[in-house]
Amino acid sequence: MQDFCRRLYALWMREGIGGIIRHGLRRPSLRQRFVAQYAPKAGPGLEIGPSHSPLAPKAEGFHVEILDHASAQDLHEKYRNAGVNIDHIEDVDFVWRGEPLPETIGRRGCYDWIIASHVIEHTPDLVGFLVDCQALLQATGRLILVVPDKRYCFDHFQSLTSTGDVLDAHQLGRTRPSPGRVFDHFANAVGKGHNRAISWHRHAPGALQLFHDRGNARDAWRRAQTDDDYVDVHNWRFTPESFRLIIDDLRDLGLLELGITDGPTGAAGEFCACLQRCSSRPGDRIASLAAIEKAQR
Repeated sequence: MQDFCRRLYALWMREGIGGIIRHGLRRPSLRQRFVAQYAPKAGPGLEIGPSHSPLAPKAEGFHVEILDHASAQDLHEKYRNAGVNIDHIEDVDFVWRGEPLPETIGRRGCYDWIIASHVIEHTPDLVGFLVDCQALLQATGRLILVVPDKRYCFDHFQSLTSTGDVLDAHQLGRTRPSPGRVFDHFANAVGKGHNRAISWHRHAPGALQLFHDRGNARDAWRRAQTDDDYVDVHNWRFTPESFRLIIDDLRDLGLLELGITDGPTGAAGEFCACLQRCSSRPGDRIASLAAIEKAQR
C-alpha cells in the first residue's frame, strides 16, 4: 500500500488529477493481485516486454528473467526523453528478434510463470506466441496476461478480432502487421478528452478525437507495402468476453492446452487473465457470443 501511495502521489504531482483519472486508480491493484497470486517471487519466472514498467522487478526480489525487443542500454536511449522513469528499466536477459521464444531462451518447460503486460496485442501471430509461452512453462506453470480492452483505449472504433483472424495469421506465419492492419490503426485510432488520452476508465468524460487524418492513414498504408521498417500497431482487439471465446476456440481446435483459470477481469482500460493447462471444457458458444454482444452495448 505504501508503494501504491507513493506512485499515486508521484502521478498527481506530474499530471494532476487528470493523470490519475487517465491512468486509473484500480489498475495497479488489479495487476498486483494477479502478480501476487500467480507469480511468487521465488519463481523462476519470465517477464516479456516490461520495458520501463516491470510488474515483477528483479529489484524487488523476483527470481525473473527478462525478454524484450532491445537491450537495457537501447531501452534507456529509446525512453530517455519519453517522460518515463528509465531507472525502472532492468537488465535484459534475452533480446527477442521475432524467432520462436524457446529458440531465444534455449530451454523448454523451465518457468513457473510468465508475465506479458500489453504484449499480445502487438504480436503478429497470436497463436504462435501463446504456443511458445506454453512450451516455456512447467506442467503447472501460469501465463499472466494484461491486455487492453478495446472499448476503453485508442482501439475503440476498431472491429473485434475473431478466432478466424488469428487462425489466418498463424497459417500465414505473419511476422509483421499487414498493410491493411496498419491502415486501420492510422485511420481509426482515437484519444479521449482534450488531452486525447490513449486509455480511460469506463465512465471517463470527454469526446473522442482522431489522432491521424486520412492523409496520414493513406501514407502509412503505402509505406507498409514497400518499406522494411516494422510498424508497431495493435494487431488484435479484445474485450474480456471476446478474448475468452478465442482461447476456448483455440483449445477446442487442439492448438492450445492453456485455458483461462482466472479472469478475464477488467479495470481502467485493460483486463487481466491467468492461463494454465487445464482439462475444463470450453463454455457454451451461443452464451459466449451473447456476452460479447452485450458487453459492447
